[in-house]
Amino acid sequence: MIKIPNDSIKLLENCLEAHAPELITLLNDTTINYTPEIYNKFRSAIGDELALKGFNETWEPNEYGLKLEALIDEIGRLFL
Repeated sequence: MIKIPNDSIKLLENCLEAHAPELITLLNDTTINYTPEIYNKFRSAIGDELALKGFNETWEPNEYGLKLEALIDEIGRLFL
């Protein structure tokens, strides 16, 4: 299981449901060895969500976008 807070897991699940549903099963798999490749797939799905819903009309991050950006950073720290 990926080691991030529950609210971050829920946000990640929402992004995966919308943009990479084939990856959802990886979130609860306790046997998987997470690799940077898997983390980057997660971050890509979050980035897709960010591009669609994370900016206001002047292309500044909205509140949701700031949460998505923070989640991208949070997941990135897991493999640095």
